[in-house]
Amino acid sequence: MDTGELSRYGRIVQQLIGAGTRAEAQQAVDRLVADQAWDVCGALLIASAELGGRILVARLLEAGVYAPLALGAAMRRQHKRQEVVTKRVAMSRRVFRDIDTETDDKGVPDYIQAELDDLAATAEEARDAADRREADRDADPVRALIVNELAGKMLKSDAAMDAMVSIVHASAFEDTRRAAALKLVTHPNALKRLAAAERTDDLVAVANAARLDSAGVTVATLLTPHVESLLASRSILALRLLAKHHPDPGLREQANAGLK
Repeated sequence: MDTGELSRYGRIVQQLIGAGTRAEAQQAVDRLVADQAWDVCGALLIASAELGGRILVARLLEAGVYAPLALGAAMRRQHKRQEVVTKRVAMSRRVFRDIDTETDDKGVPDYIQAELDDLAATAEEARDAADRREADRDADPVRALIVNELAGKMLKSDAAMDAMVSIVHASAFEDTRRAAALKLVTHPNALKRLAAAERTDDLVAVANAARLDSAGVTVATLLTPHVESLLASRSILALRLLAKHHPDPGLREQANAGLK
């Protein structure tokens, strides 16, 4: 995307990221689709408010354009209400002041004040750690919508399946990677289509992201015709999968030997 294109859609950016009404968001998405501005759609799907994101998802699905959807599922963060966090470390310094003194002298010894400051700093660190854990559990409804909707398109569309596979590979969020992998694993013939195309790396990525023994067994079995090439190329992830999940003990032993 060049700066001229960004400038051309400047008002649309503002509307979809949060300044527009539903009608304005709908009109903005209509223009993007009419212009086939798919790169802009992908960028906006990452940053837009949930309303604009849902409208974008629906229109991209109608147009059969799946790459921007994969981008959104890979990079979109959960949009949360901004909160102002006030650090309270300094508050402890006023709590124990001597209210009867006309000067601003401390009412407690320095060593007690130091302990109070340490406790306040520890509490602040604990809040920061909790914030990081919450970010790790980021669960965005638009990402979930994209995965669910793409699953319905995979039966007839290889492009939709490719978008789902790219989500498994690239999504920054474990919940989204696993959801996409489970859609592929439970799809009637997605894994067989990947196997027929000899997309071994994709199969392994799907099995690992799904985190199910049954998925591991299924994929390991599909990899059977490719064992020799995987051994020759020392494909570590594939060999680990075969060593752990393949139903044939002899083949498991081969894979283990290839890992040494």
